[in-house]
Parts: sequence; C-alpha cells; structure tokens
Amino acid sequence: MLHELGFSTDSSIGIVFLVLLGIIGLSLWFKKRKQNISKIKSDGPKIEPNREWTSFEFVQHLIKYPDTSDEDFVMMYENLLGEDTLEKDMQNYWKMQLAEDKISEEQFKRIKKAFNQRFKKIRKAVQAKEKSEDIAKWAVTNTDDDRDKDKEN
Repeated sequence: MLHELGFSTDSSIGIVFLVLLGIIGLSLWFKKRKQNISKIKSDGPKIEPNREWTSFEFVQHLIKYPDTSDEDFVMMYENLLGEDTLEKDMQNYWKMQLAEDKISEEQFKRIKKAFNQRFKKIRKAVQAKEKSEDIAKWAVTNTDDDRDKDKEN
C-alpha cells in the first residue's frame, strides 16, 4: 500500500517515528502543564478547619491569598477570635501602604471598596449557613405535633 502512495519502506518508518515522537512530546507537554497548574493551585496554604483566626490574621490571609475560596473564608470567619474588626485591620494595612507611597489614593479607595464587598459577601454566607443549620436542627428535633403547634401560634 505504501508503494502505491509513492513512499518507500524507509520513509514510512521515518514518518511513523516522527508521528510517535510528536505524540510523546505532546503528552509530556500536557503532563508538565498539568503539574504547573496543580502547583499554582496548591501554592495557597491549606486551611485547617479548627484553626482559630484573629481579625488581623484573617485580613493578612486575604491580602496574601486573595484567590482563597469563599468556602475557606467562611470557615475562617466562623473560627474568628475576638471582635470582628476586619474593616479596621484592612484599612490600617492599606493606609500604611498609602503612607509609604506604594499605592495611590485612588487605588486605596478601590481596594477598600473591594475588600468591604468581600467582607460583606463572607458575612452573608456565614449568616445563610447559620440559618440553614438552625432550620435543619429544628426539623430534626421537632416532631409533626410540634410543627402543628408552631403553625397555630
């Protein structure tokens, strides 16, 4: 068949060799690319579910790892120690950056707005999670008779 196409046996072996070399090269490239993507995703620290966070640590983590998932930030917020001073801690950090001329006043305003929106989103997610847990606890602990009494009240 190769003779009909005008290829000799020697050139067909060369073509097969080049095709195999290309396939091997592509598979190695994809494997390396996958490893690089995995490394990028794993660059952020693992969030321990029971670790307690101060407001300052929470803000520093958000600054250093802004791509941390909302689920992880919700878990961190649930383990917040002391007062919720996220906005104050965030402003102190960025005001220091502003004072050192590392950011402009306009950048400070944009950053402040973005952080405040993220804090609001995290707090809403925590509230929604708490409400759903309360509803689930109520549903598990109340019998049908209790539910009927609640409806009457």
